[in-house]
Amino acid sequence: MKLKTIIPVAIVTLLCHIGLSHAQENELSSTQAFGELTPDFITRMNTHNDWRTWITSPVWTHHYNRDMVHDGDLSENNPGIGIERSNGLWHWMLGGYRNSIRQNSLYAQLAWTPLQLEFCQNGNLSLGATAGLLTGYKTKVNKYDVIPAGGLFISLETPYHFGVNLVVVPTIKSVDLEGFVAAQIKIHF
Repeated sequence: MKLKTIIPVAIVTLLCHIGLSHAQENELSSTQAFGELTPDFITRMNTHNDWRTWITSPVWTHHYNRDMVHDGDLSENNPGIGIERSNGLWHWMLGGYRNSIRQNSLYAQLAWTPLQLEFCQNGNLSLGATAGLLTGYKTKVNKYDVIPAGGLFISLETPYHFGVNLVVVPTIKSVDLEGFVAAQIKIHF
């Protein structure tokens, strides 16, 4: 099965497995991150905010090394789709996209955003860090199929079913990863 097929299938399977229909979402949102499937250690991540499920998509990428972008080595057109389960403090993320070296990438990330500015009920701006695993960056320098990924994470979640994530990733020469800033839009149903 091709990677282009695996990404949407994995996301749909995850949604079906969790069973997050609109009615169930409202019921689960204030109790557990993943409903009855939530492991005990994750229950400690609950806050006074509801857990919400977001569909995410990259909309903007800017690499620090502008020469590589201008020479055509890096692409800043990185379409993709993901899913995020968030309570404003914790953000579980899974998805896929076309990366800057024109390969398909899958990611599994967890973000923690302890710096919070709550501007209304179910609306906040938060700042923290993200870490996880990433595929699709195997090169002549990087021989690994899966690499660790992380960086600064900023999230804006509004009560209007719309949000934005901003990720700031440093350059990591040991795995041939050029640093970048990327934005995702996210929609909550």
